[in-house]
Amino acid sequence: MTFGELKKVEITILADNNVIKPGKFLAEYGFSAFIKAFGDDELGILLDTGCGEVIEHNMELAKIGWDEINYIVLSHRHFDHTGGLMKVLEHTKAPIVAHPSLFEPSFLWIRNKFIDGSIPFSKVQLENKGARFYFIREMFKLMDGIAVSGEIPRVSFEKSPETFKLEDGKIVNDPMLDDMAIFAKAKNGGIVITGCAHSGVVNTAIKAKEVMGDLHAVIGGFHLIFSPQERIEKTAEELVKMANILAPTHCSGFIIHGEIAKRAKDKLMPVGSGIKLTF
Repeated sequence: MTFGELKKVEITILADNNVIKPGKFLAEYGFSAFIKAFGDDELGILLDTGCGEVIEHNMELAKIGWDEINYIVLSHRHFDHTGGLMKVLEHTKAPIVAHPSLFEPSFLWIRNKFIDGSIPFSKVQLENKGARFYFIREMFKLMDGIAVSGEIPRVSFEKSPETFKLEDGKIVNDPMLDDMAIFAKAKNGGIVITGCAHSGVVNTAIKAKEVMGDLHAVIGGFHLIFSPQERIEKTAEELVKMANILAPTHCSGFIIHGEIAKRAKDKLMPVGSGIKLTF
């Protein structure tokens, strides 16, 4: 099955930790993006919903209609990506593409304590609101030129994230197999849009490259905010070799921006809530 190619891709950041341009767009600790794919047909994808505090406001400001959403894709099960789902379902009943682990409890080790990072709603609560789920593990093609990545193999230097789950009553390390991304291919090459990249942003880029060939852009959470300096430097080193545009958001932390700029300043693209990118 060939991957295909799009005529154009538009990516609007609807929720992020930061606002780059002064204006009325709002920020929160979370991530959401609306992706409009133009091929033989048009397809609208809402990737994640943030915590839920800003998505409705920023959708309206960005002049994106709820009826433009054909699919809701959840990159993984954490609250800062799924917290707005109940609000979104008030406006659209578009099918939800997610991993089967979506409703498994998830714990984060932050500031020397565990916090519950799970999706804040049950499956029943969401279905009562009209949710329809497609659970996937393998790559799921939405249209020629755009797909949900499916599970991402761990093949690089990147270690499993500091996330945990319950197993036989014990808290054990959780490799976050539910972490997925969006792959889109335009004329200039492959585009990767991540939620948090718990799989490792380099691992995600490696799979994207295998699927789409040369990469043009990697956008989204790189999950380096709590990483040691050595890993951040190595990540920057690898990413600048792999893509022409690097746009870290949300959980990436600020250090990665500097490390990318040191190596290839022209490849760094700062983004935040309200920013629209066109490829």
